[in-house]
Amino acid sequence: MAYILPTVPDFKTQFVRDFPYAVPVAGGGVGAVLTPTIGSNPNGGILSIAITAGGSGYPGTPTVIAQGGNGIGSAITASLTSGVVTGVTIVRTGYGYTQVPTIYVSNGRGDNTDTSKVTDFDIASAQNKAASFNMTQALWSSQAGFTIAYSLLSAHYLCEDLLAGGMGMNGKAEWLTQSKTVGNVTESYSIPDRILKSPYLSKLSKTTYGAQFLELVSPQLIGNFASFHRDTLP
Repeated sequence: MAYILPTVPDFKTQFVRDFPYAVPVAGGGVGAVLTPTIGSNPNGGILSIAITAGGSGYPGTPTVIAQGGNGIGSAITASLTSGVVTGVTIVRTGYGYTQVPTIYVSNGRGDNTDTSKVTDFDIASAQNKAASFNMTQALWSSQAGFTIAYSLLSAHYLCEDLLAGGMGMNGKAEWLTQSKTVGNVTESYSIPDRILKSPYLSKLSKTTYGAQFLELVSPQLIGNFASFHRDTLP
């Protein structure tokens, strides 16, 4: 079963108190619906966007982001007339879209250029990583469960991205810490071998959100099997 990928507002709703958002989670304009058309592989760019609904009440130019569809690199702007989205410009078509993405339109509040806070672009980038890598929908039995797990994994990547962005060229990769020593005080951790020996699972333990995702996904990784139908040989 294919689940619907959570949007940027879904992320903000799940983590309403966790991050300082450049664009507030609520308020401002609502109701704009933009419907994209994508090209065929190998380019798979966004060819056009139709305004299905212009919405209303946008106090400022909203941020427009293409989410999902396995593609990246698109850039889209919107124009307003009396608080209604009346025009859309595709600045960059992007590439790699194998499915039609969802076009997210922000509420027109805040400032998505404020890099001292978490922007919608930061969230969308983290969600793209969660959707494109290491997220198997078949592990989850419901849309609600998938949404929670997907958002936790997105938050994990968001924390890693923000940490890397703050360190810049001085950044370095760090693996899971087993012990810490400060003066005469030593603290050590007991880490399950199954996690310690897995390059991916051990990295998930670097953030609180990754650890929560790991807690949810770990039982689903044991004893998986699948059946396939085919004709038998005589």
